[in-house]
Amino acid sequence: MSPVNMCGSRHEILKILKRERCTVDELSSKVGISPTAIRQHLTILEGDSLVTRETLKEGIGRPKVIYTITEKAEELFPKFYSWLAECLIEAITGEYGEEKVESLMRQIGIRFSQPYLERVQGRSLEERVCEVTDIMNEWGAYASMENDGGDYLLKNYNCSFYKVAQKYPQVCSVHTTFLENLLELNPERIASMAEGNDYCAYQIKGK
Repeated sequence: MSPVNMCGSRHEILKILKRERCTVDELSSKVGISPTAIRQHLTILEGDSLVTRETLKEGIGRPKVIYTITEKAEELFPKFYSWLAECLIEAITGEYGEEKVESLMRQIGIRFSQPYLERVQGRSLEERVCEVTDIMNEWGAYASMENDGGDYLLKNYNCSFYKVAQKYPQVCSVHTTFLENLLELNPERIASMAEGNDYCAYQIKGK
């Protein structure tokens, strides 16, 4: 979800809460709609885990309920992660060469896989491929797996590094090494979104 896909009032509420924490009445005044309407929008935003509330008791009287945005909501605002990554890779390439970049990407792939090793230990290849597919989907890869008589085709339709990989294909080594470490074999990349395909695909040969 992104702010442009929300109704105007919810988008405006998030922008206000990005700058400061507010009560319902404060949001009503700033957005220019009734407190009842503000509460309805906040209920939806809370349901989407985009805002959270905190109850503050200040002296005598009813506690004050303050709303603020969540970490998930922070990701809806413009970020420059890809730009920063491109600058870093460009600097490393200029200083140390493309081979160093490739080596660093493989190291990152190993580190990226480490938190998931317990989930695949002691499992058959098919079970590992299924688990890796689930792991990839947990971080939004829109992955699928096909079994062809003991060989497997793993596809993902959302590349996490797409923009950077278009300029620096060495970045794909992060994903390849991630798969190698969890599957305990060397998958062959046969399609890449960074090269113009509709998805990234890896051929996994059964042992």
